[in-house]
Order: sequence, then structure tokens, then C-alpha cells
Amino acid sequence: MDIFIDANAVLDAAKRVSEIPAKVAVAQRRALGTLRRRWPVIARRDIQTEYALSAQRVRGGISVRTTREGVELVGVARGVGLRNFGTRKTADGLSYTALRGKRGFRRKGFENRYRGTPIAFERTPISGDKRVPRTPIRRLYGPSLAQMLRKDNRPERMAQAGLDVITAEIDRLLLRSLRR
Repeated sequence: MDIFIDANAVLDAAKRVSEIPAKVAVAQRRALGTLRRRWPVIARRDIQTEYALSAQRVRGGISVRTTREGVELVGVARGVGLRNFGTRKTADGLSYTALRGKRGFRRKGFENRYRGTPIAFERTPISGDKRVPRTPIRRLYGPSLAQMLRKDNRPERMAQAGLDVITAEIDRLLLRSLRR
């Protein structure tokens, strides 16, 4: 009587179990890559619900960087030119709206072009004198993208959105790799 034991299935199962840590590490790296791509889009959409800025302007000032501790969403600290918000020329000067749904503010100022880009300026009056000389002038700015990212509870919302992206992506990648 011949006894035959097929251990191929057990060896295949052991091999698949030993490959799981490598698959988890690959899934984590890919999930961080997905977060690096999606996080600026999530932040841009969130900022645009509150501020009257174009997508191109917000996209240009937000980036994601990888550090030893993890991944950071970074906004440029330089103020956004007032002309990038909903600015219009009026008879009195400039009318602008920084926030969506709010009425605009009027400001004595003028618009000029610098290297093809329209920029809002304001002349500073000399104290005690009614006349406003041609100089000095100063450029008008709104809040920076770094300030927009720090405002109210946006940091918590962005952190939660990043965590949601990572967990969903790791789950998706692990389920896909374990099916193979």
C-alpha cells in the first residue's frame, strides 16, 4: 500500500503568508504616493469653498512634502495679490471680494500691469496733506495660502481627509494583492 502526501498546497500557503509583510510595505508606499497626489486637490477644493480664488492660483501655492515623520501639506507664506481675488475697477478705486458670498470692500487704489500680470496698488498719503503724491505706492495683498490652510478647523479637516485617503488606499491595495 502506497501512501502519498501532497504538501504543495501547504507550501504555497506558507509562501503566501511569508509574502504579506512585503506586500504591506509596498501598499504603504503606494498609499503615501496617492496621498501626495490627492491631498492638494482636497485642500484646494476646501479653500475655494471659502475664498474667491481661482483653482490655478490655489494650486500654485500648495504643495506636499515628505519628512521623516510623515507627509506635510504646505502653503506658501507670501500673501496672495489682491488682484487674484474678485477685484473690479470702480470710479472710486478698486472693489474686491476675498470671501465667497460676502459683499465686496472698496479701496482707494489702482490697477497696473507688471510683466503682463495685473496687480493692485495703493498710494500712501502724506500725513496731514490732502494730496496724494505719485509715490510711494504699495502693493495690496490678501491672506496667504499658509494662512488659509491654518484658518479655523481646516488643519483638522485636512488631517482627517488625509487619513481617510491613506486608509482607503491601503485597504484597496491589500485586498487586491491578497486576491492574487
